[in-house]
Amino acid sequence: MNKKYFRFGLLTLGITFAGLAILSNASGPGGDRTGAPGSSGNCSGCHGGTANLGGDLVITAVDVISAKTVTSYEAGKKYTIGIKMAGTSLRKGFQATVLDASNKAIGSVSNVSTGATSYTSGTRTIVGHNTPGLGVWYFDWTAPAVAAGNITIHASGVVSNANNNDNGDQVIKNSFTLTAPVSQVQNKPEIAIQLFPNPSHNEVSFSTTLYNISLVSRDGKIVMKANEAKTLNVEKLAAGQYFVVAKNSQDQIVHLNFLKR
Repeated sequence: MNKKYFRFGLLTLGITFAGLAILSNASGPGGDRTGAPGSSGNCSGCHGGTANLGGDLVITAVDVISAKTVTSYEAGKKYTIGIKMAGTSLRKGFQATVLDASNKAIGSVSNVSTGATSYTSGTRTIVGHNTPGLGVWYFDWTAPAVAAGNITIHASGVVSNANNNDNGDQVIKNSFTLTAPVSQVQNKPEIAIQLFPNPSHNEVSFSTTLYNISLVSRDGKIVMKANEAKTLNVEKLAAGQYFVVAKNSQDQIVHLNFLKR
């Protein structure tokens, strides 16, 4: 084979592979590049440059039930975590993870928004872009059944200059801590509240009267509310798991759950 054409073929093949590498990062680099302790660093591991493209990264948490922004969490409750990036480019990407004070994975992730995905890296759940986006992503995080100290959402993002290579981009990282609840009703035996029967067919009862009651399905929807009750009729509910969020006579938050059959 003519050496000239052979070298040209290798050059073409190299350019093709380089292009594929760039495109593959557009769908997310994989691994853990959230910038959290114990991660493989952040987006600067692949994206270089000191460009100022107006980048910013803000993390928010919203209580799914009350739709209010929060800075603390309660055991067993679900929160929508928002990752919002500013910047002049229309091509942005991110990775995020939720860790406890020992930098271990905590809680569970669900309902990842369009343009992002979740996967496991080591023992951690990572949420990241699977296509470059405008800079707004969401996912739901459900707190553990028992409060486990403060938790932190770690995130790293990149604002691309869209020049089809990894130079001249702006890398940003941030973290947001949700503080642990001061107290949890279920952790105090003297005021612990029982729910029965469990599983239930027709109704559930509480060992004491509860107030401001919300009955929540697994997908986070409120299916029943009551101002005050000691018994709830659940006969018409579909079979499945449900959560009770209410207050006791001492105005403390109560979390209970049961299985409807």
